[in-house]
Amino acid sequence: MDALPPGVDLSQVPLQENPSGAPPDFDGGPSLIAAVRAVGISLGFIALVLIVLRLSIWYRLKRPLGLDDAFVVIAFALAAGYTGVVCSTESVSRHAWDTPISALDEVYLKKLFVTSLLYGPMLFFAKASILILYHRMFRPERWFRVCLYITLAILFGAYWMTVPLCFNYCMPHNGAPWELSILENCNHLATPGLVQAAVNIAADIAIFVLPLPIVLNLHLPMGKKIGIAAIFATGFFALVASALTVYYRVRIIQGFDATWAGAQTFICIQAEVYVSIFVACMPSLSRMWKVKFKETKLYGSLKSFLTARGKTTYKSTDKGTISDSVSTVGLQGSAYQEIRYSTDFTVRPKGREIYKMTTVELTSTRNFSLRDVEEAEIGVSR
Repeated sequence: MDALPPGVDLSQVPLQENPSGAPPDFDGGPSLIAAVRAVGISLGFIALVLIVLRLSIWYRLKRPLGLDDAFVVIAFALAAGYTGVVCSTESVSRHAWDTPISALDEVYLKKLFVTSLLYGPMLFFAKASILILYHRMFRPERWFRVCLYITLAILFGAYWMTVPLCFNYCMPHNGAPWELSILENCNHLATPGLVQAAVNIAADIAIFVLPLPIVLNLHLPMGKKIGIAAIFATGFFALVASALTVYYRVRIIQGFDATWAGAQTFICIQAEVYVSIFVACMPSLSRMWKVKFKETKLYGSLKSFLTARGKTTYKSTDKGTISDSVSTVGLQGSAYQEIRYSTDFTVRPKGREIYKMTTVELTSTRNFSLRDVEEAEIGVSR
């Protein structure tokens, strides 16, 4: 920024000349503050809901909170603070040619210090919570533990190195005022910031790739393996946000339309940290489905409806016996109005016979319905 003569009204001087030659529009120019707020508030609310669900599931299962639970809560608290600060940066969310120099006042400089201070720790806690979750899930694999320890060490060094730098360069010392010279000093964080952004990309790739060998070797149907991998694949969106953060940081360093690029960086950083929290909470959603939602009347009604549409109906005999062309199943008791059983079998060898597992649903003639799922073995002689 060129030196200005004394007495100039800084509220009438833009940070940068408009490349089109148009005059500045300090009041009605385009602004990204709405996008900054929309992304931060919406993603932050979703993250809060997921964390509450995660903690409620662990409380229901009477499992003590782990280090990963504490880390994800700390990450959200720091991210919420970050969102609160960047949502109040309306004066510097426009193009540089629509932003007056007076917008870079003491309040803005303090906000810049806070965001720079929170950036590294909040991302560390968010991504470390995922890695610690991996450690709890896949602890028996020694090579996996070693990879996690190395990744955590790298993340700790990369994310926390900017904390002392912020105190050294981005705030005044010895009673000095908050003035524009701090911006020049704070530029010392440009290179560490790019290092952090590069580490973000590497960390997101590692978070996605590390569990894949273990997941693919699990003794599960391929569909469930794909489902588990898809849970952690949500981190792909964090990877995209990390790459965009690098791009906009470079734009800020280049000095072209720095305020606009800064607002875009705020959007990407918020998306990155909240999506990382999403990934850390995804396994809890799966557990909530199994533990909580399956016990609801809604799930039972849907299951009964879908089961009835896809199954063959058999009327019971006096003995309650189901018969088909290849097998029979003896059911004890009578007074069942109808019996449905699924044609989707799981075939498994047992001795000299092949057994099929099928699901049987019994509806009583009394005033209540038996919705409990019972398993019957159907023996088929070779």
